[in-house]
Amino acid sequence: MTFSLASRVVLRWSWVALFFWFGSQQLMNPSDWVGFLPEFTGYLPIPGEMLVQLNGLFEIVFAVALLFGVYTRVSAALLAIHLMGIAIVAGGAIGVRDAALAMVGFSIALAEPDEWTMDAKQSKKKAVV
Repeated sequence: MTFSLASRVVLRWSWVALFFWFGSQQLMNPSDWVGFLPEFTGYLPIPGEMLVQLNGLFEIVFAVALLFGVYTRVSAALLAIHLMGIAIVAGGAIGVRDAALAMVGFSIALAEPDEWTMDAKQSKKKAVV
């Protein structure tokens, strides 16, 4: 494994770990996260805890897709857009941190999927046929 490949895999898997941890925490303890919801969500017909759980489910589904490299670019882009939205709503130091992390996701989305993804394996099969 080259250093370039290792860095791309570590970056992708680190991002997976980030979303898997936050997503699982939101599914297991939604009441702990309701306070982070933006004010406008109070006007929605969905209870806050359910919104948190849906958010956690979204994060875990796309983190797992990113882990295995299934629709790598789409998964990374959706998670990056999602995190940029959180950064904008959060603002301040937390918003700056989340915006920087979102840029990591955009860089994953813009790069070719690494050799350890299902996407790369699929494109090699198509190239052979």
